[in-house]
Amino acid sequence: MQRTELSESFERIRNNLHFVLVEPESPGNVGSVARALKTSGFHKLTLVNPCELDTPEVRMLAHRSLDIVQKATVVQTFDDAIADKRLVISTSMRSRHFKFPYFTPAEISEKILPVALEQPVAIVFGPERTGMTNEQILKCQLHSTIPTATQNPSLNLSQAVMLYAHTFFEKMNQVDQTYAYELASQYELQKFYEHLDDALRLVNFVPRDGIDNFITRIRRLIGRSMAEHRDVRLLHKLLQIFETRIHDLEANSLSASKREIH
Repeated sequence: MQRTELSESFERIRNNLHFVLVEPESPGNVGSVARALKTSGFHKLTLVNPCELDTPEVRMLAHRSLDIVQKATVVQTFDDAIADKRLVISTSMRSRHFKFPYFTPAEISEKILPVALEQPVAIVFGPERTGMTNEQILKCQLHSTIPTATQNPSLNLSQAVMLYAHTFFEKMNQVDQTYAYELASQYELQKFYEHLDDALRLVNFVPRDGIDNFITRIRRLIGRSMAEHRDVRLLHKLLQIFETRIHDLEANSLSASKREIH
């Protein structure tokens, strides 16, 4: 193996790119993930409700990367792990019914690059046996999978992390980006989806497959667009314009009805 000098932009990216393991079940996988991250130049590891970490298996498989595990951020819930992230990418080895577009590790690295230069980004890996839940995937803006020749056997968790980490390492050391995205926070996005839900109910809009599925399709659209702060403010403004117009029409209609009565 040959050591590669890190580019100036990669030095900034590696401090903003967080690898999140949701409820990892195997201490050995956590150790192997730490080794994969350090080998690829990354050091930000977040563990959601993890297995026991102080084990010989972790120490053995981490192999000179134990500091990654020791300095990992440990949280209890998925929401805690992504709360302050501007861009969140889910990973999955199986198709879901949402029909989100799934990007390869190389494609995802290009989308992450301009964001991670300045803002926190998370790429999330689910539990070894089940993967991420549908609810967790819906909270991510972008979605990724690793193309393979067969579906079974699937890649081990640490193997998947290694593929993403090394792909990012290669891609992100090649290009310096000039445009820095100011992505909306998870809180801002969630507030918009709640506002949209309220607005749809205000006009008694009932999609054929229900409001929840309709908003899931909107999540798909906005997630793919990597919406910035100003984009979400614009969407709120559009909803507010329609809400104001509807309230004015209702008020005028009520006034007209009262005049007819008198």
